[in-house]
Amino acid sequence: MRELTGIQQEAPIRACLLIGGRSSRMGRPKHLITGVNGRTWVENTVDLLQPFTSKIVLSGRGEVPESLAALTRIPDVPGVQGPLTGILAAMRWRPDSCWLLLACDMPNITTESLEWLIASRSPDSFGTVPRLQENGFVEPLLALYEPQAKDYFEELCSSGVLRISMVARRAKIATPVIPPSLCGAWSNINTPDELSQSLL
Repeated sequence: MRELTGIQQEAPIRACLLIGGRSSRMGRPKHLITGVNGRTWVENTVDLLQPFTSKIVLSGRGEVPESLAALTRIPDVPGVQGPLTGILAAMRWRPDSCWLLLACDMPNITTESLEWLIASRSPDSFGTVPRLQENGFVEPLLALYEPQAKDYFEELCSSGVLRISMVARRAKIATPVIPPSLCGAWSNINTPDELSQSLL
């Protein structure tokens, strides 16, 4: 236990933001949608992440605003699709890190939700994949993965399983229930109708 605690205390938190989706239901790149403050979703998310991470990287081939041109871009893992390619590429690139994995279509992320998630780190856990309800589905795209979780993702890749939520079935992955006041941060916006409703 002492050795594991030391590993996690030393592991810096880095963030991997996924911007490679096809956005077929939205009809345009979701990370480039402009928020009410006039900045894109990806810019707003990066701004929120800055105080919590030592490094922010982008996974995917999507275009980014000029303001983010200096961010590190991580290439996809060949032959792997979906979010798995992003987290696996990040963990192979910096296997010593605790990775905060986020989707680009979650514009309601707040400072408070990030604080809660990061505070959930535990020395006996290999990651935190929260859930909205006690018996609900897990939310793997605003979640924390410690260095030890890399083996889990490598096993998924080797077996051809693309659903990263499967990692949450491992005993060493914590799945705490999100406080009701923070649940909105884990909401995805995938269609024009959902976008219109979110602006009401």
